[in-house]
Amino acid sequence: MAINNTLKDIREERNLVQADLAKAVGSCSDTIGRIERGERNASLEIAIRLAHYLKMPVEEIFQIED
Repeated sequence: MAINNTLKDIREERNLVQADLAKAVGSCSDTIGRIERGERNASLEIAIRLAHYLKMPVEEIFQIED
């Protein structure tokens, strides 16, 4: 099962840079970049914070594909 990460698209649609998004969710821009590139999975805590900050369900940010 692969994770199709759409976080970058959502972030760019909202005119956010990685540093601003990272600061808003208590992370660092390096971590956000690695999540966007699929090099790292977001922890549940960060995923929830991202969803809350972006005002959308986690499922819309991280879509799971078979």
